[in-house]
Amino acid sequence: MRALFAILFCLLTLTAHAEGIRGIFFQPQQSDLAVPTERWAKIFSTAKDRGFNTIVIQWTSFGEVFTSPENRAWLKDRLMDASRADLKLIVGLDGDPDMFTRLKQPPSIVGSYFRKVNQVNVDLASKWAKTLPTNSISGWYLPLEVDDRQWREISARKELTKYLVRQVDDLQKVLPIPVYISSFFAGNMSPERYAAMLENMQAQSRIHFWIQDGSGTNKLMSAERDLYLSAVSNCAGYAATGFIYELFEQTQPDQVFAAKPLSPLEMSRALQQKSPCNGDNVFFALNYLVDFNNLK
Repeated sequence: MRALFAILFCLLTLTAHAEGIRGIFFQPQQSDLAVPTERWAKIFSTAKDRGFNTIVIQWTSFGEVFTSPENRAWLKDRLMDASRADLKLIVGLDGDPDMFTRLKQPPSIVGSYFRKVNQVNVDLASKWAKTLPTNSISGWYLPLEVDDRQWREISARKELTKYLVRQVDDLQKVLPIPVYISSFFAGNMSPERYAAMLENMQAQSRIHFWIQDGSGTNKLMSAERDLYLSAVSNCAGYAATGFIYELFEQTQPDQVFAAKPLSPLEMSRALQQKSPCNGDNVFFALNYLVDFNNLK
């Protein structure tokens, strides 16, 4: 049975990449609940008209936001709106607002936390697999972001890798489709070491890494970012599954994160970017591409 799941996983992965993912993130927020219901069909059809074939829902659980029956029903309706717009769904699972704080604990405690996250994600995935139309889900997305600081120590990387192996295996039992996760860098590892870390995790767990290009957060200079992006774009060696291109400019520090959309000219240029090695082209995020409150 395990071998059958592995074969199905490989076939579906090849199919997804043959079609080519051009996706955009949708990050459901408390404020989105106030957007008129009838507007969402137009929002998603606009994404389709702009050439996207996939919506990546960053999370379908985030703290207390989607715990009430009303808010859960609202979220289901938004995913259905996206599906009706002929967009494939990569469904994000549990986004813990306290995740980065929890990950600063000793590795043994982090390991215990990961076991809880694993089960929460499996339960969420099982619910969506039963709720959404057959074949509308083309992948799962883990909201956990892998950076180049938290996982520098071998003991920490070991716990993360162990978690990814188990999480991918368990999600494959729900639906044999690819599992994605994003990663970002901020100059805390050398580009070569960063690429080697991701390559090792991907080889062991079969997770698919999308690399955030860092152009919006602007933590590093363009030339520095290019070194990291080149390190994970070796088509003859290790290449990440795709890139996430940021459609925003950060205007406030991380502690009080705020950002604004790119200018129309910058947006047009950003949307023309393509991942090397025929990788996935993913963009962040829908609310910067489309003004939810002033839809034209």
